[in-house]
Amino acid sequence: MNISSSKYILLTGAGFTHNFGAPLADELWAIIFNHKKVQASENVRSILLGNPDFEAVYHLIMGGKYSEEDKMAIETAVYDGYLDIDTIIRAFSLDVGAPYPIHISKVQKMINAFSGTHNEPGFIFTLNQDLFFERKYYNGERPILPGINSDPKWFSSIFNEKELDQNQIHGLPSAEEINKNSDSFLSNGKLFLLKLHGSCNWTSSVRQHQMVIGRAKDAQIKEEPLLSWYFDIFKAVLFQSNSKLLSIGYGFGDEHINAVLAEGVLKHGLRIFIVSPSKPSNLRANLIGEKNGKAIWSGLGGYFTYNFEEMFPADQSNSIGWLKLQTQFFDRRIR
Repeated sequence: MNISSSKYILLTGAGFTHNFGAPLADELWAIIFNHKKVQASENVRSILLGNPDFEAVYHLIMGGKYSEEDKMAIETAVYDGYLDIDTIIRAFSLDVGAPYPIHISKVQKMINAFSGTHNEPGFIFTLNQDLFFERKYYNGERPILPGINSDPKWFSSIFNEKELDQNQIHGLPSAEEINKNSDSFLSNGKLFLLKLHGSCNWTSSVRQHQMVIGRAKDAQIKEEPLLSWYFDIFKAVLFQSNSKLLSIGYGFGDEHINAVLAEGVLKHGLRIFIVSPSKPSNLRANLIGEKNGKAIWSGLGGYFTYNFEEMFPADQSNSIGWLKLQTQFFDRRIR
């Protein structure tokens, strides 16, 4: 697959929306464990007690010889957990005393900076299944979700006010539809948003909730035509010569993602820039012993040790972190 795109690429993980109060994996474990269906299922409750990794538990139960009641319990609890995240995202504001004083317009300005042209569009890839972009990015170039019939309310402040309902649940196209329409899905856009692990408001081509959760994520992606196509696009964009990837909130824990990053670095001159409040030494220690970790670390082009409160303060001032990101990653000042 050959794609001409902007050299500036965004990749977001759970830490991105954590800036706005959304839970990380260990916190989401507690939400799932507390769910009434989990507490009513001794099997699921017992497995969660023995494993703090809810994704591993989800994968074990959904792929194992467990009852339909057990599978329904973990699936419902996980889905409702993501609805809780959606509630948190919708509740974010800059009112007096707000717990996360982040100036959202500056965040939106950063996101909009990834827009390209019709000939070289911009790409945003997210590993999150939440609706942050649909809810909170409403000032800037409207993103296109390839293959998804985007609701007119998405990417507007109007959508931010509404709870998720059945009218906002969207089915995914079949393999036949993608093969027939893939070119048109990627045409006439300056900014594309690809949710590599699905979304909490998507149902798969066989009409199940489509979120890639648990282990063997690469196998789950291959089973869903849209996600498989998205992953091919991810590789094609990152394998362009000398691209620059900004990673925000990704913990480098997904082998299928890391393999693409490593190949981009080693064979195509990809440079990886990271925004994270964690120390660079912590990331290096985690990466260096892992498969593809050394390659990813060798491709580091910049590291910005800030959270969003520091980078985009509520008083609208231009923080040193935001100024450095503009000049060192985007190679220009963002107006």
